[in-house]
Amino acid sequence: MKTALLLVMAFFVAALCLAGCSSQPLQGMTTEPETGLSVVVSRARPAVMFAPAEDMRFISAGWRSLRPATRTSQEGDARIWFALYGKGEGTLVTALAEASDPWLWEAAHHAAFPPLRELQYEQNGEMLYESLLRLTADQDPFCAEGGACLVYRAKYLLNFQKMQVIVEYHEPLKASQARDIAFQEAALNAFQERGRAACAVRFPDKAAMKRATQDFQPLSQADERFSRTALSRWVGELQRTGGRL
Repeated sequence: MKTALLLVMAFFVAALCLAGCSSQPLQGMTTEPETGLSVVVSRARPAVMFAPAEDMRFISAGWRSLRPATRTSQEGDARIWFALYGKGEGTLVTALAEASDPWLWEAAHHAAFPPLRELQYEQNGEMLYESLLRLTADQDPFCAEGGACLVYRAKYLLNFQKMQVIVEYHEPLKASQARDIAFQEAALNAFQERGRAACAVRFPDKAAMKRATQDFQPLSQADERFSRTALSRWVGELQRTGGRL
């Protein structure tokens, strides 16, 4: 009896090890069913899939480990998976940024950079935080080198503030526009609508996610031009679990 019990336990441990060693990561790339574009996806709960507009052109994708700032003397710990797309002068970034224990992301209304405009409302059963920003390449690694850009950012904060879901749409700003863009209400309204149309975020159910991830692939490490320092600044600050919002 004792020998049989030991054999059963050994088989159970081996099965767990095999399952753990062969399991795929929860975040990666798949093909968006409607457009055929390669998109970042998370199979965690809640599942997340990006749906860029069909006229977007896929450029690149990758992941990086991050060391975001915190309100302590200690650096934070996180990871990002992102994809980059283009359309004319516009650039679209879709990203998942996950905080590692014992860290959480700062409350979603704490913007990484001072916004020109902010808005929050419920969409897809989750709170969506939108902002318009005027940024430079020093602040945003996806802005054109040496210039300024107008940025639409939409963000969900999921899984008890462990996961950021980010959509960012950029257009370059001419020097003549950059100074006064905050006061150009019509231009900001039109840009905000282009940003919203650039990409949707979906939260598919289990069956839909299984169908959509049949060609799921892990991401490779991101191109060196997207440095860990710049991306860590881009995602915003972390706080300790149980810390004040």
